[in-house]
Amino acid sequence: LEDKRSIYIHTRYICTKAKHYTMSFFYSPSNTFVLIFCVHFLVVAHIAGATNFYNDFVITWGGGRGRISRAGDVLTLSLDRVSGSGFQSKKTYLFGRIDMQLKLVPGNSAGTVTAYYLSSLGANRDEIDFEFLGNTTGEPYTLHTNVYAQGKGEREQQFRMWFNPTLDFHTYSIVWTPRIIIFLVDNTPIREFKNREAFGVPFPKKQPMRLYSSLWNADEWATRGGLVKTDWSRAPFMASYRNFKVRARGLSQSSMTHRQKLRWVRRNHMIYNYCTDAKRFPRVSGSGFQSKKAYLFGRIDMQLKLVPGNSAGTVTAYYNREAFGIPFPKNQPMRLYSSLWNADEWATRGGLVKTDWSRAPFMASYRNFNVRAGGLSQSNMTHRQKLRWVRRNHMIYNYCTDAKRFPRGFPAECKLRFRG
Repeated sequence: LEDKRSIYIHTRYICTKAKHYTMSFFYSPSNTFVLIFCVHFLVVAHIAGATNFYNDFVITWGGGRGRISRAGDVLTLSLDRVSGSGFQSKKTYLFGRIDMQLKLVPGNSAGTVTAYYLSSLGANRDEIDFEFLGNTTGEPYTLHTNVYAQGKGEREQQFRMWFNPTLDFHTYSIVWTPRIIIFLVDNTPIREFKNREAFGVPFPKKQPMRLYSSLWNADEWATRGGLVKTDWSRAPFMASYRNFKVRARGLSQSSMTHRQKLRWVRRNHMIYNYCTDAKRFPRVSGSGFQSKKAYLFGRIDMQLKLVPGNSAGTVTAYYNREAFGIPFPKNQPMRLYSSLWNADEWATRGGLVKTDWSRAPFMASYRNFNVRAGGLSQSNMTHRQKLRWVRRNHMIYNYCTDAKRFPRGFPAECKLRFRG
């Protein structure tokens, strides 16, 4: 090791001089050779020294079942009937890209879980998870991913990998920015979790996290829901790690190749997505948005394309009748809101028809938002004719005619509806 360091230091000195002289003698064949040699050597030296587990990590549990090689370049975790093992990074991280090469438990790994994840501490922790769920010999691993924000998880997606992760080392990466989290396998994106705080969805962006990994027994649920138990005659089970890297920047999420790869993985290798699990979330959440600005009077236009198959609606106009003691909204600025949500307890035939979650996701689209200071004249004859036509041909409910709802008399504004 000392010899390697001496060579590195000596070569670095030569390279520094070579860079200086090639500025003056760029076309000299001998100087160009020195520069190429130095660049190549420095790249190799950087890769070889990229990981030293003694410097970057500490084995936290396992009673000697976690080990670091003498050179510090490989870390191994093992699991037997008595205990598993685990380690954590010495440093915490807030954003960036983290790569680690893993070689998973070979053979009959049913019941075992190899976890590799970022996490903060406490009940309101943030967490970004890779978990590798073992299987019987010849059956594929399940790659389980999850994201926790402020202590809330339940955002699982699962995949079958397109290779055998036990035959060789493969690179598993987390790209974490204030705007997005990307999971990658051998630089192929498999999952994105975008920042949707504007819609009330928590996102991990304030708590620095450590990198953790562990190998442990979870045969009560890990393989076929717990039906297949760990075969302890195959113990010890072992997983290996190498080439840990941390970078300040990840990759461009706008890359077309990145988008194509992500779609390919989702189409061919995703086996579970919490966003489509209607049995687990029988009253799943919808979505919504609001305007950044508040408005006081004017005209607001928005083009909508509604959920296919259900376009029923009503049209109404509501006039200022404050002179008759009827309140009218005119003093408080308002924001524009919109949402799509499940209301099958009342929305269709009074709740008799329930949402068919096999048709999910349901989608509504918006475009061409426009705000103008002036609207249109309510006295316009064409406007009045159109309003009457809609009421006559397309109105299906009007609170001003619902005698069952108002058995003691209609609201005051209903009595004035023919006065202008």
